[in-house]
Amino acid sequence: MTAPGSPCGSCELLPEALPERGQLLLAPPLEHTASRLRAYLAKEGWEFTAPGSSLLAVTIGPGDLARLGLSLSGLLSSVEMDDVRALVIAEGREPTIEDVVRARSLSRLVGAVQGAWLSDLLREGRLAAELHPIVPVDEPGRIYGHESLLRGFERDGRLVYPASMFPAARSAGLLFHLDRAARETAIREAHRSGISGALFINFCPTSIYDPAFCLRTTLSAMREAGLRNENVVFEVVETEEIRDVEHLLGILGFYRRAGFRVALDDLGAGYGSLDLLARLQPDFIKLDRQLVDGLPDDPYRCAIAANLLDLARRLKTRSIAEGVEREEQMVWLRAHGADLVQGHLGTLPPRIEPSRPLAGV
Repeated sequence: MTAPGSPCGSCELLPEALPERGQLLLAPPLEHTASRLRAYLAKEGWEFTAPGSSLLAVTIGPGDLARLGLSLSGLLSSVEMDDVRALVIAEGREPTIEDVVRARSLSRLVGAVQGAWLSDLLREGRLAAELHPIVPVDEPGRIYGHESLLRGFERDGRLVYPASMFPAARSAGLLFHLDRAARETAIREAHRSGISGALFINFCPTSIYDPAFCLRTTLSAMREAGLRNENVVFEVVETEEIRDVEHLLGILGFYRRAGFRVALDDLGAGYGSLDLLARLQPDFIKLDRQLVDGLPDDPYRCAIAANLLDLARRLKTRSIAEGVEREEQMVWLRAHGADLVQGHLGTLPPRIEPSRPLAGV
């Protein structure tokens, strides 16, 4: 158990870089998989030994982990990649009990190798937030609040978007780190920009084990920035990935007891989100931008959107339409009772710059 006040290795301390020289230990659970691995390594000329009946030790040098990982991903099935345990030991070291405890699936190890760029990005604090305005449908000149959208930077200044960062984080075992970084970057950017009104902050429920512990750094950052709890809306994203709804209800209960509000993202993007709407009873719902894109010309999307907006009114939940870029969309949404819109007619977010590195990484 992590002691109170100490950093959590799951989200506050980035994993150490893998050694470039040493041994890759592979422990396949089945002899069938082990024999395929031995045959492949021998055929391709890899130097290896078999110190145990279910253990292979492959000698590696600079660049070998990436090359071998890519090859093994093509050789083995996804189930085998998940079942084979893998451990990298630096040259000149013998594995310890602590090393064995840190052994992970071969798929996770390959993900960590391929996601090393993301670990560097987090370690160097090359993150920022775009603050997208959210405006009332009846008063588009007044800003109700902002949604914070995470952005990363390559070392040469090129933008890196969440569509690249979050899949890499899942594969590399960095989802906890990235989600925490996104929350704290949103808070810092809101404070730096001096915004007022509601601040919508995305979070992945699967990145939080115990809200009282996992969210302590987020709450601390809010206190330092002077953000009031009632002005912060935590937005549940990736609703199709949620498997443990009871755990999510526990997280949102923690938020609400602390005075925060809750939004459900991408309503209309899948069947599961409607069940979540009934279970979570959020303060806001956000209509998926692919649904909004079809307004007002697509009769199917119009029918779905109209019913969702009517449902929101009946549930006394405020509605937000995402991706509103055309005047005819605005007219339709106003006529059908939407409360708020986001992305109105090309409203531009402020210029973004990298933030400082996270504490503890």
